[in-house]
Amino acid sequence: MAMFSMPRWVGVVTAAESAGFLIPVAGFAISGIAGFPPGWTWLFMVACGAGEGALLGFGQAMALRGTVWQVPTSKWVPATAVGAMPAWSLGMAPSSLIDLGVDIDFGDPLIWMVIGAGAVVLLVSIPSAQYVVLRGRLPGAWQWIPVNVAAWAAGLVFTFVPGPFVDESTPGAVMAGAFVLAGICMAATVAVVTGLWWRSRPVLAEPALQT
Repeated sequence: MAMFSMPRWVGVVTAAESAGFLIPVAGFAISGIAGFPPGWTWLFMVACGAGEGALLGFGQAMALRGTVWQVPTSKWVPATAVGAMPAWSLGMAPSSLIDLGVDIDFGDPLIWMVIGAGAVVLLVSIPSAQYVVLRGRLPGAWQWIPVNVAAWAAGLVFTFVPGPFVDESTPGAVMAGAFVLAGICMAATVAVVTGLWWRSRPVLAEPALQT
C-alpha cells in the first residue's frame, strides 16, 4: 500500500469539489431562467447539492485509493451525497422562506438561535454521514467530524465574498467567474485542512479499508 500523498489529496479533492460546486451554480442559473417557484427551486437545489456531494466523495475516495486509508467507494460516495442534502436544504431555507413571503424577524434572538442550530447541522451533516463509513475501520474516526467542521467553516467564507460585488447589472460571465473562483478557493481550503488530518494518521499494520 502506498503512503498518503498530500499533493494528490489536495489536487484531486480540490478538482472534484470545484467541479461539484458547478452543479449548484448551474442549478441557480437554471432555476432562475426557468422561473421555478420557491418550493421547486429549493427541491432542485437540494438535488444539485447531492450531486456536488457525490463528486466530492468520489474525489476523496480516488485520492485515498491505493493507500492504507482507502475508503469503500460504493459506500463513501452515497454517504457524502446524502450528507450534502441536509446541508443544502438548510442553507437554502432562509432565502426560500423569504421568497415564499415568510416574514423572518432577524431582530428576534430566537431566530438567531434557530439559525445557529441550523448552521451547526449544516457543517456536521457531510462528515457525520461519512463517519458512519469510517467508524470501526479507522482509529480516531470521530475526529473526522470536527476537522471537517473547521474546514468547511473556513472554506464557506469564500462563497460569500463575491456577494457584495455583484448584482443584477453584473455581466453573466463576470458573475459566473467570481463564484467559480470562490468555489475553487473553498474547495482548496477544505482539501488542505482535511488533508493535514489524513497525513497525521498513524500508519498501523492493519488491512486497508476495502473498496
